This record gives sequence, C-alpha cells and structure tokens, in this order.
Amino acid sequence: MKKYRRKFKQFIGRIKKLKIGTRAMNLAMLIIGWFLVIGFAIVLVQGFQIKTVVSDDSMVPTFEEEEVLKINKVVYKITSPNRMDTVAVKIGETKSNVHYVLRIVGLPGEEVQIKNGRIYINDELVEYVIPGDLINDPGIAREVIKLDENEYFMMCDNYNNSRNDSRSSNIGIINRNQIEGRVK
Repeated sequence: MKKYRRKFKQFIGRIKKLKIGTRAMNLAMLIIGWFLVIGFAIVLVQGFQIKTVVSDDSMVPTFEEEEVLKINKVVYKITSPNRMDTVAVKIGETKSNVHYVLRIVGLPGEEVQIKNGRIYINDELVEYVIPGDLINDPGIAREVIKLDENEYFMMCDNYNNSRNDSRSSNIGIINRNQIEGRVK
C-alpha cells in the first residue's frame, strides 16, 4: 500500500511541475475520479456474472431450451431473494457449471402447500406469475411444508411437464447457500 501511495505522490508532484492551475487540477482529478468510479462499477457488475445454458424445457415460456442466461452473483450479497425471482441453483455436490434455473415460490419462515392444483403460502392462495393449468403433481408439497430460516421452495415455470424443482423428493427444499444468483 505504501508503494502505491508513494507512486501517487510522485504522480501529483509531476503534475504540479507542469504549473497547471488549481482549478484545472481539481477538474482533472474530478474527471479521473469519475472514470475510476464508473470503471469499478462496470467491473463489479460484469465481473461477477457467469453464464449458464438452459438444458431442458423446465422454464418455458420464460426461458427457452438452449437459451444462454447471465447469473448475477452480486445481487443476493446485497439483498435477499424475493418471491417469484428466477434464480440459478446448485443441486448436489457437482463441481461443474451445472445450474438449475427455478422460480422462488416460498420464502424462509413460510408454510407452502399445493392443493387443488394451486399454490398456498400460509394458507393463502398465491397466483403464479405464469398463468396456466392447475398443477397436476404437487409432489412433496401435497402436505404442508414449513420452511426454516434460509430455506426456499422453488418451482419451474413448465410445472406440468417438469418436476426438477422443490416438489421432487430428489431436490426438495433449497437452502440459501445453494442459490448462485438471480437470472435474467
């Protein structure tokens, strides 16, 4: 850190030798500062995004099969996931870049149940963002599921043609640390 301070002071010293006026110097430093801030923001937003490919039709009509998606890994370090956000989720101990793309339905502390083909959160009907048919297979959500702290219930948008979501006992409830980021 001292090395960079010394170099910065040397840089300022060279600029002072040019006998540039104080106002011009302040303007130049302001412009340089803004470029640094904008550059840092671009690196922060773009640098922490990864890409994933939708490998099946589980999120149709929101995302098509083989569509390339960007995963924003920063957003959930700043805020919490919200109901109906689409997220990338790591399932199991895979070290590859395989993600499930799912939609958050139930949040921590809530009770989730699928009855009569509809989703109920804390015994209140929740309209799914993709209007469609009744849910044919409630899976493990046939019974009330109580979500603990940091647990989420997620579903795919193509819910009658895919069960790669929290309804499946193979996947089940998703823990907060499995969420890689928001998908758009």
